[in-house]
Amino acid sequence: MMALRAAFSQVRESNGLLYTLAHRGFTAAARKGADVPDVTAAFERAITPDVAQHLSDHGYAVVDGIFGKDVARQLRAEVVELYERGLMRKNCTHLVKDNATSLVEKSHVHEAELTLDANIQSAAPLCSSLNSDRTMATLLSLFMPQVTLDSQAIKLQYNAGGGGCFPVHLDSDEQLDGRRVTAIFYLNPDWHEGQGGQLRLYPFPSGPPLDLPPLEDRLVLFSSCRMPHRVMPATAPRCCFTIWMSQSRRRSFVRSAPSLASLEPAAPPEQDPAAAVRFLMHPAVKQHVCKLVYGEEWAQSLQESHAESAVREAMLQQHWREVDVIRRSLGKYLPTIERLRQGELRTRVEWF
Repeated sequence: MMALRAAFSQVRESNGLLYTLAHRGFTAAARKGADVPDVTAAFERAITPDVAQHLSDHGYAVVDGIFGKDVARQLRAEVVELYERGLMRKNCTHLVKDNATSLVEKSHVHEAELTLDANIQSAAPLCSSLNSDRTMATLLSLFMPQVTLDSQAIKLQYNAGGGGCFPVHLDSDEQLDGRRVTAIFYLNPDWHEGQGGQLRLYPFPSGPPLDLPPLEDRLVLFSSCRMPHRVMPATAPRCCFTIWMSQSRRRSFVRSAPSLASLEPAAPPEQDPAAAVRFLMHPAVKQHVCKLVYGEEWAQSLQESHAESAVREAMLQQHWREVDVIRRSLGKYLPTIERLRQGELRTRVEWF
């Protein structure tokens, strides 16, 4: 309860909102001789117009009490069993350099792709029941007309602790794939702050970084392609599963990435601050602004997420080269970026 109050306080202080469902229990449907929770009813209770509006306005939403404790622990048991049976693989960061891709393992983080692997589906039947249900994507599409979510994929994750974490990143590049909404379900009973593993969101420039505890039966939704985030180092095992909801390319407005010159306002930023802010908040520019603003923490997260190696060093060097290029390219906007960082300039962010 203390952790929940702390989470509520953190979210409130960042203009956020925590939704807690009054759990009414599940109806049951017979499937292959077993009682399977009615996930459709759970998602119908969770994805309300208010939740969707908060996701649209702030880039994220938090809902507690999705499935109820008993079902959450059954889901956790399936994830843990997959890990213990050796059916998961190490999560890797992809480092692209000189047209070649290197895979850099994350320490202690294991995962399984449920959507594409029939063996995983067979070994985790309760988790698989989520794979076939499209209620969440349907409701978000209904309440958020700026997206049409017509497919989804699920990944199960077991973080063994020992400092396992993720670096700052975006889940998707909207120029390359259709993922639009990330939904993470946490399965960690008796979590306390000393165990780490919080999800840290960077809703720049709407507010400072926001830490969300990975509490049992909690759902966090956020923008896949416009919300930078990371996972803080975990000192104890941490379980979750992620559903990525996508908009197919045929329905997406796909175009070539615009050039910096084509987006820049005509007037200098000191003469037209509003135009400068609109330019900096364009999705094609904002992702680079975030890397500049959080450059030090971004580098620290890369170090914390990967064991020391020549490849990790190359990754850090590439990060700082990119930050340096961004700083030079946006040089005349640096005072405006600092005013955004300090909260002196306010603007509405288009998260989707």
